[in-house]
Amino acid sequence: MSFRALLTAALLLIAGPALADPAIGKRVDAVFADDAVTLTEAGKTVLVYRTKPLDPAAEPGRANYVGQLYAPDGTALTEDKPGDHPHQRGVWWAWMKVQADGKTVADGWYMKGLTYFVRSKTFLGDAEGGGTLTIDADWMINSGPELVYIASETTKVTVRPQKAGEKAGSRRVEFDTTIKSRVNALGLGGSEDDRGFGGFSIRLVEPEKLAFSSGGKTIVPNGSAITAGANMGFAWTDAASPAWAVGLACKANGQAITRWMLYNDRSMQNCVFPGRAPLVLRKDETLRLQETLVIRPVAKKKAP
Repeated sequence: MSFRALLTAALLLIAGPALADPAIGKRVDAVFADDAVTLTEAGKTVLVYRTKPLDPAAEPGRANYVGQLYAPDGTALTEDKPGDHPHQRGVWWAWMKVQADGKTVADGWYMKGLTYFVRSKTFLGDAEGGGTLTIDADWMINSGPELVYIASETTKVTVRPQKAGEKAGSRRVEFDTTIKSRVNALGLGGSEDDRGFGGFSIRLVEPEKLAFSSGGKTIVPNGSAITAGANMGFAWTDAASPAWAVGLACKANGQAITRWMLYNDRSMQNCVFPGRAPLVLRKDETLRLQETLVIRPVAKKKAP
C-alpha cells in the first residue's frame, strides 16, 4: 500500500469516535503528579500533560501542553524542547501576539511574558473504556511589575479506547479548548510575516522524513502557509522511522481550519489560526478550538 493510501486511511479514522471492543479489555486511566498528568491505556503511557514548568524560574511559560505523545506500541511521536527550536513543545497551542486592550503584552510562542496557573485537573472515564482529562487554567501576564489575569482556559483531552478488527491498533485523541477573555479586548495573533503561523501545533519526531497528504493528494511543504483540506496526514517514509501515520483535523469556533504550516526540516507542524491579524475577543467572549489526532499503524519493510 502506498504512503498516500496509508495517510488517507489515517485521516478517515478522524470521521467518528472509536468504540470499545470488550475483547481488548483495555481502559484509559490517569496518573496524577504535582507537575503533570499521565494518561495511560492498559498501563502503557498515551501522553503526558505538563501542568507546571520543570524550571519555573527560567521558563515560567513552559506549562499547559502535552510534552510527550506515544503510539500504542510505546514509540515516542513528539519532541519537547528540541535543540533546534527549544521553545517548541510536543503538542501545544500558542500565539506570538497576545494582546490586552490593543497592546501586545506577551508572546506565548516563545514563552515571553505569559505563564499559566492550572487551577484544577480532573479525569473521568467513560462507559466505552476511554476517558477525558479536564484542565482549568488561568493565563497570567508576568511582563510587568504585577501579574495580570487576562484569560481563563478549559482544555479537555479525550483518549478513545483502541478497537479490535479492521482498525486494530489505532489511537484517537481529541482536544477541546475554550479560551475566555478576562480583559476588555483579548487579541490572539500569529507571526508577523506572511506565514502568520500560530494556534495548535505539534512537534513530530524526525520531521525531515515526513510525507504529507490531504484530500488524497500529496502535499509538498514550500516554506509558506499552504491551503489544503480540513485534514492533514503525516507518515514517516524511512524504514527505520516510526511505523505510524498520524492524521490531524482542526477547527476554530466550529469551522474547519484549512491553512497549514508544514515543514520537512527540523520544526513543527501547525494548523494556522487566525493568521497574522489578531482575533479579538471582548470580555467574556470565548474561542473554542477542537483538534483530533488519529495514530494508525503502518506496515513497513525492514531497514537493511
